[in-house]
Formats: sequence, C-alpha cells, structure tokens
Amino acid sequence: MTLKIAVDIDGVLADQVAAVLKEIEREYGLVYSKSDVDRAHWTFEGRQIWEEISRLLSDPKYVMQVPIIDGSQWAIERLAHHDLFVVTARRPFTEEATRRWLNAHFPSLKGYYWARTGTKHNIPSDVLIDDLDINIVEFVKSDPDRHGILFQHPWSLNGTDIEEYSSQVSYCPEWESVVKAVDSINRSRQ
Repeated sequence: MTLKIAVDIDGVLADQVAAVLKEIEREYGLVYSKSDVDRAHWTFEGRQIWEEISRLLSDPKYVMQVPIIDGSQWAIERLAHHDLFVVTARRPFTEEATRRWLNAHFPSLKGYYWARTGTKHNIPSDVLIDDLDINIVEFVKSDPDRHGILFQHPWSLNGTDIEEYSSQVSYCPEWESVVKAVDSINRSRQ
C-alpha cells in the first residue's frame, strides 16, 4: 500500500535551528546550542527565535546554506515508493529559494504544499512528519485514520494534549526511526 506522507521542512529536513543559532552568534555575539531551544516560542535577549528565522528566510543566500538534518536524504530515498510531498508554513516569499534548496538536497520531493501557520490539519495526507506537537495534534485530531510522526527535538513538546492521541502518534528522535514508523503504519493499514 502507498501512503500519502506530508514532510515538514524546518526541523525535519532542514536543520533550521542550527543555522539560525549560527547567525545569532555571528550577528549578536550570543552562543546557544540546540538543546537551549526548549520550546517552540523560545526567546533570547527578548527576541523570538521564529522572528529571526522569518527574517533570515527572506535572504535566498541564507536559505541555500541551511544544512540538512542527518539521515534525511537516506530516509527520503527509502520512503520514495510512497506519495511524499513537502509541507511548510514558511512564508510564500521564501518559496523560490526553498524550492531551489529542496531540488539541491531532495530532488525526489516534487510536491510542495504551503500551510499557513495553524492549518496543517488541512493537509491532504495520511501521515504528517513534523517537529512540533501542536501541528501533530491538530492533524491527528482532525481524522482518527491519520497518523503523526513527531520528529523530536528539545522544542517539540509544548504542553499540548498529544498523549491523548498515543495510538496515532509515533515519537522519533532520528530518521531511521521515522522509516520504521512509516513501515509500521503501512503494515497496520494492509
């Protein structure tokens, strides 16, 4: 059976937090590690990390240098027999540079779905792979046949009721476990 799988970009394919922390160090002289970013709305010196990311994404040169998440290319190739597509809440003005980044690193991902913030529950897919519990909860809550894969980082859990959907959610700290979770979901649907 082929699953329709939506794959988030930032925090799942793109190591956006590592990239923005490098820029924070360069621009402000402040040094943080990914483990310091312990919630979605993390702030440093009164600034929101997501505002910094949004600002930086307006620069195509920055977009092109964001590193990939370890194991993501291998996993996308392993999952290529499914209907895979990208879903992102990145603003539309970043789309051209984002598509170039995707073509450079993930040429097999052709579909591109823009989901405004808070609308990932509208994604036409069976599975959502995302790094924020908020998106996973809204996605699985909208349909009991859907499955969410939470790609875990220190900022992934933000006080949602995700544990109430344990039969629909897999927690994966790296891409190898994502591939196993997708295989398990696929077997359970056959």
